[in-house]
Amino acid sequence: MNIKRQVPQTSFFDNQKGPLWQNTTASRKINESIQENFYVYSSKHKMFKVKTLHLQSHFIFKRKKNGQNQIADILNATICEVEQSNYGAGIRIIKSGQTIEIYGMTIIWLQQLRFFCIQQDFASKYSIIRLLGKGTFGKVYKIKSRITQQDFAVKVFDKKAISNYQDYQLITKELQIIRSLNHPGIIKFFETYENDDHIFLIYEMVEQGELYALLKERHLTEDESLLIIKQLLQAVLYIHSKGILHRDLKPSNLLMRDRNTLSIAIADFGLAEFYRVDGKYIYTRCGTPGYVAPEILQDKIYDYKIDIYSAGVILFMMLSGGKSPFTSTDPEEKLFQNYKSLIDYSLVSNASEAAYNLLQNMLEPDSSKRISARAALNHQVFRNHRTSKCTILIKKTPKSIDKISTPRLIINTNNNLDKYLQLSPKLQNLPQKPLNNMNKEAIRRGFQKMQTFSHRSPQLSPLQSQTKFEPFP
Repeated sequence: MNIKRQVPQTSFFDNQKGPLWQNTTASRKINESIQENFYVYSSKHKMFKVKTLHLQSHFIFKRKKNGQNQIADILNATICEVEQSNYGAGIRIIKSGQTIEIYGMTIIWLQQLRFFCIQQDFASKYSIIRLLGKGTFGKVYKIKSRITQQDFAVKVFDKKAISNYQDYQLITKELQIIRSLNHPGIIKFFETYENDDHIFLIYEMVEQGELYALLKERHLTEDESLLIIKQLLQAVLYIHSKGILHRDLKPSNLLMRDRNTLSIAIADFGLAEFYRVDGKYIYTRCGTPGYVAPEILQDKIYDYKIDIYSAGVILFMMLSGGKSPFTSTDPEEKLFQNYKSLIDYSLVSNASEAAYNLLQNMLEPDSSKRISARAALNHQVFRNHRTSKCTILIKKTPKSIDKISTPRLIINTNNNLDKYLQLSPKLQNLPQKPLNNMNKEAIRRGFQKMQTFSHRSPQLSPLQSQTKFEPFP
């Protein structure tokens, strides 16, 4: 499918048709919206009229004289600042070949519109400092605001590298997902720009490197490892509560906010997806070999537990001094170990029983028995571990499997969890070389496919390479 037939030349994101303003009978929560009187240009009467407009999330609504409400969804609309001699500063909103032009007190509106809409003056707002990393579609740069002199990171997509409609969907899905997330354990997104050749996603700048680099520098203690994995599980639980799978958790996608406190933030949602019960995603087999859950490699329908497995690999690496749970140096055999979840637990034999038990439950090959993020945070190891408390108010994970049924860990909902925790033996006997009952050619094809869908988007890493508004009910 040719993407040029799907996306108009005016904007990469503008592929909708039909009238911008739609009549609606739904009630509006006026108190939850931003209300302002504007001079609004009427193309019908060829003049400006004073209108009361309401903005909530990416919806603008107004009331007509006959009492009927009208609503305009301006998500991913192109916006620009304009000025009119008689009416002062204003905003021009363009979508589906139609324009909304308003003048008046637009400062507060502009702050919110920048989050949900597309701007076109990147070069006049930011200066590029240096290259940070490269990916399939583009690059990541450190940039500086020309106005505030504050540093940011920009993820730049090259439009020429986007050859099909599926890749277009991945980019728009990533933008949709990162706009829906607001958590200290997740890299913060600010705004989007576009020109003829590129798309620019502006993020906060995190300059203390990746967890991967930290693991190369020194061996983390168990307490340090548990502090980091607890933060990761809190962020993952939040992501899952939004109905989202990250699908590419690994040390190079965890940025260090502060090396002294070991504060981290999850980056790169290029492979993230909204959970589907039927498992029909844009790309189903994706991730990074050595970190991906076995059910993905086995082409099974998967759910939120894939992120827990990847987080378990990260915990294993922290406890083992940076060593992978899959020890083979041969890429095909390593993929086979990942496929079968053949893990050498002798590399973490110095871990405490509680930490070892958590690790085994996160790396459980059977996803139905694998621990969930919520249950993992209630694990014995965190109740004994002195970590900073972080209260998170979240909704229940959509359609996730929170009930854990495994002989190694059984979690009840009451406060006395000690009697429900049964620790397993610390060592597991594994053959030095597993029997290869997986076709070599299938392994090779699978590995090549995994490489194709790994690192599809550049990392927001310096060492490699808003207010949340709910939509209308």
